[in-house]
Amino acid sequence: MKGYVLQDKGQAVWKEVPVPTIGPYDALVRPSAVATCTTDVHLIKTVALPAAKGKVIGHEAVGVVEKVGDLVKDFKPGDRVIIPTAFSDWRHPRAQRGEAKYHQTNSPYFSDDPTIGGSFSELVKTFDADSNLAHIPASVTDIQAVMIPDMMATGFSGVEKMDVQFGETVLVIGIGPVGLMGVAGAALKGAGRIIAVGSRPNTMKIARQYGATDTIDYKKGDIVSQVLALTGGQPVDSVLIASGGRASDMFTTALKIVKFGGHVACVAGFFGDETVTIPMDVWNYGVMEKFLTGVLVNDGRDYLERLLLLIQNKKLDTTPLVTHVLKGWDKLEEGLDLMRSRDETVIKPAIVI
Repeated sequence: MKGYVLQDKGQAVWKEVPVPTIGPYDALVRPSAVATCTTDVHLIKTVALPAAKGKVIGHEAVGVVEKVGDLVKDFKPGDRVIIPTAFSDWRHPRAQRGEAKYHQTNSPYFSDDPTIGGSFSELVKTFDADSNLAHIPASVTDIQAVMIPDMMATGFSGVEKMDVQFGETVLVIGIGPVGLMGVAGAALKGAGRIIAVGSRPNTMKIARQYGATDTIDYKKGDIVSQVLALTGGQPVDSVLIASGGRASDMFTTALKIVKFGGHVACVAGFFGDETVTIPMDVWNYGVMEKFLTGVLVNDGRDYLERLLLLIQNKKLDTTPLVTHVLKGWDKLEEGLDLMRSRDETVIKPAIVI
């Protein structure tokens, strides 16, 4: 089969790759729609995750089950499913102890197993299908569903770490697709005020549609000063960092503006920064009394199917995130180029196979 393989820094190509061999609990899924991501772009540019080198990449996909292992109970060929961004080993004791992020060992970007690849291929091996795949209801489109495994799941995972209480004030720094889902998640969690930081008119508009009460253009002044002007000088209750700017700037801004006892959750990847410098006064001279959490996307069948219920029951629509719909695998590189571009109209490209 053909797959899109990360060869080296700056080089990813279509090539012939072996059809994965599945185990008794696994499944093969044929993608019906995929999405390109800034993570793909940064990964190709930097090879920041060395385990991905030489493998098929891609981590946002939905598809149709082609084949299942002998011990798979809940999925069969022909089922429409979400392919998760990462695959947790839910059978491992460390995962059962609460280390849900033990899924790293089964992600194509972290696993040393050369047979575990990404979703930019004609067939995708899905580890432990009954625990990781998610059934897509007939009323949910592929375009809606393909925004769930990374964009919606990452934004919502960040919001969950922020411990949002009813009526609180939330700041979302960066309103690309993940930040927009952070806005939506904070609204559903009951935030009373949501301040969204961006610059593009289209994402500002969509942020308000998802529940932002205020928008700030970071190009028009210091973020902290603009936020304090809105809040009457009061800090915010929690901050979601969803921007890929300079890591030191993002962390400093977030910690400066959040209240004591407040939560800062970072869902942005900083592949180009090797260190982070935070001023000691922002850190409260070592006794910070603020929560700072790095967040990796949640996965698992239960989580993804609960997110699907929000779309199925019209609590949320992810369709506005997809600004460009392309047709066929030969358009994948165009989708990557759109994510590289400075085109302000681009939020997310989806490729329908």
